[in-house]
Amino acid sequence: DYNEIIEWTDTLTARMLTSGFLDTGEFGPQPVRMVVSKIENKTDLSQFPHELLLSNIRSALLESGKARFVSTYGSDGTDEMTRDTQDLTEDPLFDAGQVPEMGQASVARLSLRTQVLWTHSQGLDDAQNTYVVRMWVSDVKNGEVVWEKRSDPIAKKFEKGSVSW
Repeated sequence: DYNEIIEWTDTLTARMLTSGFLDTGEFGPQPVRMVVSKIENKTDLSQFPHELLLSNIRSALLESGKARFVSTYGSDGTDEMTRDTQDLTEDPLFDAGQVPEMGQASVARLSLRTQVLWTHSQGLDDAQNTYVVRMWVSDVKNGEVVWEKRSDPIAKKFEKGSVSW
């Protein structure tokens, strides 16, 4: 449910911020530029609200002042206007001096990847689905993973024949 998703994201964000890898200066000046890579739903829930999960993490990282997200590319949080603005240089309606010059967009140094995982176990009368969020951050310059954690599991028990979470 909503509160469990918020708990997951708050926990993972706190773990990321306290790990210290964003504080080292190794990935450039702060705030470090990040991009959201793929978000994979590997559960039995076809409509898992991964946008809610990720938006909470992005917001907390931005508020920390330790990271900024690049919106020109990536799998989440992209803004087409950051690219479309480049096309306004030749449009007589717009002041070409206000259009960013080519080569001004930022390239992310770190990539954030997320998976929502699950396992299913079954007894004689009941069953259980257990869900976990896995996140990792890669240095896009060399491809090395610089941080990885999983959320605490959330288990949902249900009687056979009923609808699970």
